[in-house]
Amino acid sequence: MFDIGFWELLLIAVVALVVVGPEKLPRLVRVCGLWIGRANASLQAVKNDIAKELRAEEIKQAFKKPDDLPDLNEIIDIDDPEPREKPAENTNKPQDNQQAKDGK
Repeated sequence: MFDIGFWELLLIAVVALVVVGPEKLPRLVRVCGLWIGRANASLQAVKNDIAKELRAEEIKQAFKKPDDLPDLNEIIDIDDPEPREKPAENTNKPQDNQQAKDGK
């Protein structure tokens, strides 16, 4: 995000040491770290809220456009009163059973 290198950070530390003083510098660093952490948490919460709202909007738009979906009657065959015939599991016909009894 920021293109800050080692030398820039070192220069900022030296200036802060001269301006604030060595006894107050640790407290200043701690407070700045807390502020940065809070700002980062707030930004993350805003990003999550925006993403949640976008997903909700996408779902609303998906429900408004049912034309993209295939006709459910064609898929489920609700209009067809007769159930489709299933293939016969037993392939032996009564004639085959009779021949098996006769030993042929």
